[in-house]
Amino acid sequence: MILPPDEKSVNLGDSHLSIEGLVDIHVHILPGLDDGAKTRDDAIAMTAIAAKHGTSRIVATPHVDPLRLRHGSRQVKTIKEEVDSLKESIASCGLSVQVMPGMEIAIAPDLVGYLDRGEVIPVADAGKYVLVEFPFQMIPSYAEEEIFNMAANGYIPIIAHPERNASVIHNPNVLIPFLKAGALAHVNADSLTGREGQRPRKTAEILLSHGLAHIIASDGHSSTSRRPRLDLAFEIAAGLMGEDEALKTVRDTPLAIALGEDVSVPEPEEYKARRKWWL
Repeated sequence: MILPPDEKSVNLGDSHLSIEGLVDIHVHILPGLDDGAKTRDDAIAMTAIAAKHGTSRIVATPHVDPLRLRHGSRQVKTIKEEVDSLKESIASCGLSVQVMPGMEIAIAPDLVGYLDRGEVIPVADAGKYVLVEFPFQMIPSYAEEEIFNMAANGYIPIIAHPERNASVIHNPNVLIPFLKAGALAHVNADSLTGREGQRPRKTAEILLSHGLAHIIASDGHSSTSRRPRLDLAFEIAAGLMGEDEALKTVRDTPLAIALGEDVSVPEPEEYKARRKWWL
């Protein structure tokens, strides 16, 4: 599908920023599997929105809690079959977006075991990158050891939307041990645009500008709210980080992740909160 110029780029000040070829590694687009797309029509509508705003690849990431899995291999099979079916529907609609299988996996003990047994799968089912979600209220006491074990066994955890986690909002530096152990992190596009609230927005800005997050993903859930768009967040990130670094977060780094290739990210920088003048 060929998009008109005004759909393929955004203006940022006096510059004209290309946003073609974006890669979204976190989208709840498989119909009926979780709280994302409800129907095939919903999934197609989400794909059309993503394509219109520059996204060329999507990783389908239904929620999976390893502690509630009864037949993990069956769930993986279902996800892959749904991805193949959605690909056919997308092609029949003339949309040039590639969809790949994945999961958003709730942090749990022995994730390495689940991965090695094939009960959960990495991003794009392409090797070593694993999308992991922490609870919103806190970070479990075992999480750092679990992240270290994953990295020690050749997996690279990607912590999903830490800017929505209460512990990270309170102190963004709590992510540093996880990153030094080998993890990456992604912020939600809607956090950067303020749709998730002001505290997640500010935290997302801190994480990106201090090397505490490396990717922007949509965490898209529907075609009406929490839409699978990266272009607006890219524009905001370009203002924070510069155009080249912002492109890495929505194109270069997530593409390498989807292909299972190595990525290079900056060393995390400790965030130092500004002291209030009256203190």
